[in-house]
Amino acid sequence: MSEQKRKIGFTVACVNEFANRHKLSSKEAFRYLFQFKGIAFIKENYDVEHTLDFDTILDDLEILCKKNGGTL
Repeated sequence: MSEQKRKIGFTVACVNEFANRHKLSSKEAFRYLFQFKGIAFIKENYDVEHTLDFDTILDDLEILCKKNGGTL
């Protein structure tokens, strides 16, 4: 599997886990993460983030999105 496919799969998994944690649809979670720079964060920090457990990743995303104006 190519690295690009692994990154896409990881991003999809992060969005789905974020959606589950916050009781959102995957579409709502993606829009929120995209708007408040969470998707960019995942892409830019894949090398580190993919080695962490999902609870830590989701905590990182929540902190980042709140810094960028998110209110979840």
